[in-house]
Amino acid sequence: MKNIEEISIDSRVAICLAYAKRTLDYLEDEFGEGKYDQAFKKFREILHMGNSWLLGSYVDWDQIYRMCNDDEEDYGCFDFIANAEVTDRYEIPSILLIWSIYYFMYQCAHRSNERYFPQDLWDGHLPEEEEIKILNSLHIDVTQYLSPNICQELRLIEMKYR
Repeated sequence: MKNIEEISIDSRVAICLAYAKRTLDYLEDEFGEGKYDQAFKKFREILHMGNSWLLGSYVDWDQIYRMCNDDEEDYGCFDFIANAEVTDRYEIPSILLIWSIYYFMYQCAHRSNERYFPQDLWDGHLPEEEEIKILNSLHIDVTQYLSPNICQELRLIEMKYR
């Protein structure tokens, strides 16, 4: 398996999206009463956009940002995080989901030669050491809340891209 810094950006995004999808599945199961269905639907739309982007389609990073940003749109994705009373139990999955979406959004913007990111989307340059550290810890993080079978599935997906 190659080191994460030796693989393409597309492969890194694909790995993040795989982890984000399984984390979203977990959160939807945990918060299944329907209260956050609109936020979960938007998360799914973003993941779908990510898969389209990986297949070569243009994706407007600003549209993703607006879908996430609660100030811009009702029931933004991060409204779930702000209002779901995310306890310690859900802190790691919430962070992983948000970081993965921000990472995808950042790569979309970067590929579009965007130079003026919103302040909460890094300052136009993602510190490589932070990126590598987080990408390398994805599997360790999910073992804290996903079943061993799903973790193994994610490990196989990660090995495919590495």
